[in-house]
Amino acid sequence: MNLQKSIAALACVVLSALALANPAPEPDLKKIMQDLRNNTVSMLDGLLTDDFDAVAVAANEIAHHPAIPGAQVQLVARELGAEMPAFKQFDQQVHDLSLSILAAAKEQDRARAVADYQHMLSGCLACHATYKQRVSKVLSAGDSATKSDDPL
Repeated sequence: MNLQKSIAALACVVLSALALANPAPEPDLKKIMQDLRNNTVSMLDGLLTDDFDAVAVAANEIAHHPAIPGAQVQLVARELGAEMPAFKQFDQQVHDLSLSILAAAKEQDRARAVADYQHMLSGCLACHATYKQRVSKVLSAGDSATKSDDPL
């Protein structure tokens, strides 16, 4: 019995060390945006079915999405220049509204959740209409430059 416990403890230590040695890769902006889209769809589904738990989960995921990797932030900032504060404002608006939706879902306040969802979606669509093409282009160019510099 003690041998089994020792082996189990050793296995936990080895697996923990492997996880620390090989952390999950940082998500890029494209993956972050895909997850935001998926959570937005889940939120709508929750609103349509009055599943406030699903709305809360999706709102929380949106509000606490991973940070954009620093290298990608620099590429986007260089491309957008003086427009960068407006770009960041869209992100802040979505963050604030998703927190409000989360609170509304916890209170089962459907009217507020729906109203904030509509405002959030309008912000998402406005940001995409204004910046998606340019941001995608600069990130694609950045990916190509990184790959071409790779000696492998």
